[in-house]
Amino acid sequence: MKQRIAYIINPVSGTSNKQSIADYLYKTVDKNRYEPEIYFTQYAGDGTRQAKEYARQGFERVVAVGGDGTVNEVATGLLKTAAALGIIPLGSGNGLARHIKMPLNHIRANKIVQDGKIIFADCGTLNGKPFFCTAGTGFDAQVGQRFAQIGRRGFVSYAQASFLEYLHYCPSNYKITVEGKTFSRRAFLITLANASQWGYNAYISPNANLNDGMLDLVIVYPFNLFKAPIIGLRMFTKSIYRSGNIDVIRVREASIEREKAGYVHIDGDPMVEGKILDIKTVPAHLRLIVPDEINKQHFTIPFIKY
Repeated sequence: MKQRIAYIINPVSGTSNKQSIADYLYKTVDKNRYEPEIYFTQYAGDGTRQAKEYARQGFERVVAVGGDGTVNEVATGLLKTAAALGIIPLGSGNGLARHIKMPLNHIRANKIVQDGKIIFADCGTLNGKPFFCTAGTGFDAQVGQRFAQIGRRGFVSYAQASFLEYLHYCPSNYKITVEGKTFSRRAFLITLANASQWGYNAYISPNANLNDGMLDLVIVYPFNLFKAPIIGLRMFTKSIYRSGNIDVIRVREASIEREKAGYVHIDGDPMVEGKILDIKTVPAHLRLIVPDEINKQHFTIPFIKY
């Protein structure tokens, strides 16, 4: 029997013409193996609703076509189901897609979502909200909010948002609890990394693993303006550990108490949360389609069946 594959497309992500891409995707599905369906999201959260519906209908593969926010919505709808998530990255940062070595070219990516193998990936939750790449508080969350306000996508706009935010940003004090032990830190930012990077190949935790049952809690300490270019360079060369301004704690659960409520980001999307951030790892709850050549280090925990 043929399998069913669905493409959930965010019409406003990135800059590409989504209708022409949708037409191409439909035409190039291997009709001997798959019955394809195309769906355009209509509002925030629609990707989650539709992904759940496709899983309920028994679709084997459900593909998020868009950026990290689209991937988050679709993946959330597929948690604890038999449907596998595919990614055709058409966003700005494309953090999770880059982590699993998905091509940024939709032609090559479409072949992989049909032919690739399936691994079983973790996700994290921040106050109950799932994330699959990274989440965080501090500078990166504030940049996410400024980036959203700019309204233009792409690396140049993200760099602009980062520079403007840095000009007046003030680090904060945090109380962090891990395995019953509480300690205080003054931090520039705190990132929870399920995958290795924020996007744009900026690696905040190069050794993060998608299915080891853990998150990397990354604390970046305050630094002066002269050190900023060095830290930035180290992120793009996977050597941020050498900067001397970072600690990484591997956690299954953690709690972060901030000075006040404010912005966080979840897979790059900014939102407001309270002073307390409860962090949990949800191991092996998502089937994820990856290229055949992906490194074997991504296979560390068996799938939990439902």
